[in-house]
Amino acid sequence: MHRMRFFSQGVILGTLFALPVFIFAQTTTGTSTAEKTALQEQLDTLVQSRINQLSSPAQIRINAIRDYLEITTSPKYPKPNELVRITIESYLTDLNKATLAWSVNGDVVTQGIGKKTFSFNNGASGKTTRVSVLIRTNGGEVVVKEFSFSPIGVTILWEADTYTPPFYKGKPLASAQSSIRAVAIPDTGNAKNILGAGNLVYVWKKNGNNVSEASGYAKNSFTFTAPKPYDEASVGVQVSPIDSNTVKSETRVNVPLSNPFVMFYEKHPLEGVRYDRPLGTKFALSGKEVTLRAEPYFFSNESGNKSTLSYQWSLNGKKTSNQGRTITLKNDKGVKGDSTISIAIHGITQTFQSGSKSIMLHFGENTDSDIERPIF
Repeated sequence: MHRMRFFSQGVILGTLFALPVFIFAQTTTGTSTAEKTALQEQLDTLVQSRINQLSSPAQIRINAIRDYLEITTSPKYPKPNELVRITIESYLTDLNKATLAWSVNGDVVTQGIGKKTFSFNNGASGKTTRVSVLIRTNGGEVVVKEFSFSPIGVTILWEADTYTPPFYKGKPLASAQSSIRAVAIPDTGNAKNILGAGNLVYVWKKNGNNVSEASGYAKNSFTFTAPKPYDEASVGVQVSPIDSNTVKSETRVNVPLSNPFVMFYEKHPLEGVRYDRPLGTKFALSGKEVTLRAEPYFFSNESGNKSTLSYQWSLNGKKTSNQGRTITLKNDKGVKGDSTISIAIHGITQTFQSGSKSIMLHFGENTDSDIERPIF
């Protein structure tokens, strides 16, 4: 009878505490009473130790309230020095009747009944801000919930692979179907070794959609094609350290699309192209010859030997056989009059890129009133 009870206890305890049953079965034969008693005492001690480790019903409830708090953070991924708003709610206790005390880095900032919302200023980039809330329910339970914010300041710089002439001091702007390269630059503060650009994981987004092939460890740049006209070109990035899933920062920029355009410049025989003197709508030719050069601003850069742009020149509305960006006009006989020179440039691959320009060429003496030079 004793042997049967002993085996049943082993089965039950083996189920609850994952103790191997076969140990007890081996002692049922050929074991003295003293050995059985000693083994039973060891088993009782182990069972009591496991029971002591079990949480009380009150502690289980406190843990449940803490672990199942509904937490809302606005913004979702706070930036450095940004105002952060935390809101908590619980379905296990009535927080409207509870007393809540909010602390920042160990210092109590505010407290009150039903104070479920708390706002604070996030720390600098690379600095950790610890926020905690102590909840004393109307039933007397004390619950503590902790939050940690370690923002990473991120700046997105972008550049378009579009054409600008030599000595142009501005930034090449993006146009429809042009190639754009975005680079994420983290502001790591004094934690450069920990949060350096190469120690971060980047998740790139285009128009709100994740771009998995461009995302990953140390992938701080993203190259994409600008959309067609009237569409959006929005790029964003989410940055987090490789050893943390909770520390995240996110930012995005809207890349404006510009329309390509054409400007005329005079190509002087000795000075070359006068990029400091763009021509307007009129140009007076005092000599016998002039060479004009058309510059296609913000068209996609040409690469390789195959041209990606088509050039169509016209003289007084009639197409010419001239190809390329330059055209030479001569007035050997010294005739006076006006002629209209036009060029239309179109993208062969980027079909939504186009621009045109016309200029009236006056044959005669050069006067300042005949020349219009836009401010550039």
